[in-house]
Amino acid sequence: MKKQIFSLFLFLTFSIVFFGCQSAEDVTSPVSDLDKKNGTNSTLSITPINTVPGQETCVELVAGQHNVVGTVCIKTEGTNLKVKYNISDSDWSITETHLAVVGNPNDFPRTSNGNPKVGNFPYKGTHDNVNEVEYTIPIGNLPSTVYVAAHAVVKNCSVTPTVNLCPEFPANSTLTPSWLPSGVPYTVKGIFDFSTDPFYGFCVDNSRSISSNRSRFVNFICSYGELPACTTFIEKPENLDLVNWIINHREDDWGRGTIQAAIWQLINPSGNATNWQYPDSSSYWDHDETLRQEIVNSAIQYGEGYVPGCGEKVLVLVYGPGEICNPGRQVLAFEVPVECVPGECESETAWGFPYNNGPVPGQSALFGSQWARYFSYLR
Repeated sequence: MKKQIFSLFLFLTFSIVFFGCQSAEDVTSPVSDLDKKNGTNSTLSITPINTVPGQETCVELVAGQHNVVGTVCIKTEGTNLKVKYNISDSDWSITETHLAVVGNPNDFPRTSNGNPKVGNFPYKGTHDNVNEVEYTIPIGNLPSTVYVAAHAVVKNCSVTPTVNLCPEFPANSTLTPSWLPSGVPYTVKGIFDFSTDPFYGFCVDNSRSISSNRSRFVNFICSYGELPACTTFIEKPENLDLVNWIINHREDDWGRGTIQAAIWQLINPSGNATNWQYPDSSSYWDHDETLRQEIVNSAIQYGEGYVPGCGEKVLVLVYGPGEICNPGRQVLAFEVPVECVPGECESETAWGFPYNNGPVPGQSALFGSQWARYFSYLR
């Protein structure tokens, strides 16, 4: 009885060790038997990318399955293989490469599912957003047909920045305006208590006084923000996009007097100073009337729906003291640079293989269940 129990114990122990070893082999083996079989079968249909042994031949470097960003070029030099990654799209660059060249596809480092283990590829490197990477690989011990897996991580930094049309300003401040400041092509210069740098701009309406060089308590509102409906603030706020177009398309011969007149004509044509545009009146605003009308016509033709972009300017309106629909002084508009938040770069996985709006049939093979591919080359 004891012998039977001991025999059963040995059998169970042997079984545990045996199956444990099988499990460990499945986990650590680069490719399972089924994957090896599938890999070998799929490789039978791969046609080498070159017809003349050793000739330089290039395949596409494809990012994110569908975007061709460059090439991977291969040529034989003696007993070495030269493999060069090239980026042809200026929006992209290389940050990592992983390369393996083998005589049998089953020799590629793989997971148990047959997917590539790029971290185990023998040739690899990290790169500082470069356009070219080249490897020299000894191939003297490899057969005449070799298999190449060329992987890269590529980065695209051409992402469109986020535009903030309404810059950050305090809820209110103290403004000291200067009417017709000398030496600058603007109607108004403003100094605020939160900044030592002056802001330059124009008058929005022609109905109220400015009180030059006298400080006053003011509030801010973006010209693309939520504006009041009352005409006592601005008569035609719907034309502020046209005024923003003017300040961003201003030409050298557009003097400040003419631009100011164009602004009044577009957004507050019937202010208290109703004679500002008539040369014979005592309230005439000195400017080039013909050029003023040309500017207004251009703004109406091209500025409808205009939105400033990065590198341009936006008008910030300043009013006060008093309520927004009953301001005690002239409403002013100062030019402020548009705030732009750079977009974050996008990284993609890229593989080299023959591609023509899709993998070229018969010239590459899939790794496992991923879209990653390898190809063959006659050395």
